[in-house]
Amino acid sequence: MGTQKVSTVRADPQIEEVDRAQNDLRTLAGKLLTVQDEERRRISRDLHDDVNQRLGAIGLQLDSLCRHLPESPAAVRRQIRTIRRHVSALSDDVRQLAYRFHQTTVDDLGLVVALQRYINDFVKRTGVEARFMKPSPIGSIPPRLATCLYRVAQESLGNVAMHAKASQVSIELSVMPDTICLSLRDNGIGLDIEEIRRRMPGLGMLSMQERMRLLNGSVEWHSTPGEGTEVVARLPWPTEKP
Repeated sequence: MGTQKVSTVRADPQIEEVDRAQNDLRTLAGKLLTVQDEERRRISRDLHDDVNQRLGAIGLQLDSLCRHLPESPAAVRRQIRTIRRHVSALSDDVRQLAYRFHQTTVDDLGLVVALQRYINDFVKRTGVEARFMKPSPIGSIPPRLATCLYRVAQESLGNVAMHAKASQVSIELSVMPDTICLSLRDNGIGLDIEEIRRRMPGLGMLSMQERMRLLNGSVEWHSTPGEGTEVVARLPWPTEKP
């Protein structure tokens, strides 16, 4: 009898090394995002509970000083009022910084309230008209899902403000039996998605993709130059108990 030859397929060591490196990068990216969110949460609470409270107290002191001043030149009163406006503006800036790191209402009051407040602030800052369509009460959304979708909205609205040259944006949060979906659509100048893919997406897009991937979700961009952009983020619902 002849000896039967057995074919052996050997894996390419270089391919295995690349796969391991990619997995390591994904794991590292996930850990970095988690640590980043925790640090943002801590900084946000420190700013709100300490710095913002002290700034508010300074404002009250200035109000009291202005009310109880004896007769004085009008120029002094104008200066005091100017200082008060500066303190108020600084307080608003600190609050916005806290929102950018981590808006505590995501944890405290839920995703819908957090989104509504952020959208209201977006309209005030940019003058872009925004419409928020939200579902009927859906109960508590698991914190990881809520934070992930909030970050997608935050990044997407930031792109609208900086790049889209849009006058309107619509945001919709919808819940289906097995999926929670957040979509944002603007009427701006649009994107060439294929060109972006060819020259490597920016950090904002990569961050959104990685966040969604870590929760077994997906994010897609639909756009044509001159016809606006739509961002659609979907997550399995629910992925975990609150």
